Amino acid sequence: MRTNKMVDVSLVVANYNNGRYLEDFLDSVRTSTRLPREIIFVDDGSKDDSLSIARQAVHALPNMKIIALPVNVGFANALNVGIANASATFVMRMDPDDVLHPERIERQYDYITRHELDVVGSNAIMFHDSTNVVICQTNFPATHGEIERTILKGENGVLHATVLGRTTFFKRIPYIQENVPAEDYDIFARFLKLGARFGNVPEPLIRYRIHEKSASNSLKFSTIAKTYELRDTIFGVYTPRWRVVTYYWFIKSYRNYLASRSVISKCLWAGVSSVCYPKKLMRKITTTFILRPGR
Repeated sequence: MRTNKMVDVSLVVANYNNGRYLEDFLDSVRTSTRLPREIIFVDDGSKDDSLSIARQAVHALPNMKIIALPVNVGFANALNVGIANASATFVMRMDPDDVLHPERIERQYDYITRHELDVVGSNAIMFHDSTNVVICQTNFPATHGEIERTILKGENGVLHATVLGRTTFFKRIPYIQENVPAEDYDIFARFLKLGARFGNVPEPLIRYRIHEKSASNSLKFSTIAKTYELRDTIFGVYTPRWRVVTYYWFIKSYRNYLASRSVISKCLWAGVSSVCYPKKLMRKITTTFILRPGR
């Protein structure tokens, strides 16, 4: 293990059958410019070789604590197990199929302490697992005011896999398994209502893998509907059905736009997306870039 300075962070990872990605993920942690004080790896009853790979990595990451759950309890419940065992001031979220930027831990720790925030995310580079081709860079709002307005609209103000937040908030407001896959909107909306201050580092600090099992690869209408239902309950507002439908088609069309390889197909999906949410589409397109494979 490198002798890089440790910071007051508990890196909490919930894993289920991500064995094929774990070496990349754990290596990106090991080679970070700053290391978390502890790594809490919760294996949620995996059926693949995840546990074996994690245990082999302990010699290089001796501050990693492995919690092997005997049965699958679900993503949110597994995260709660990890957070319950966290002892650092801050909890860092990371998915084991993604890759950390070498400076992610250092830069987010510096950002959250320097600005006295409660939750800090970042942008991400999204790439295809099978081809390693970069799809886009995300463009999340940077300031608390912008993030607050985004969450109040029923949209995600931070990318879940990039979050560093105060452990006190995570322990006070646990994840709710029944809200998966909208558990990220739910927990950060409740953080906001409790008074949490948010920020985002503008630069991408993770490489976010898109594959057949990733949540971002298949968007269901029920996810968007659940998100707006949570928004209405938490903030005491009402979202008309047409708004839910148009936002769903905006997201679905935009993702199809990114995935399309022909100009005609891109134009068609961009057209559908623009009808549903023209201002947001233009903001996304003007900040999206397509890079060469392997970058």
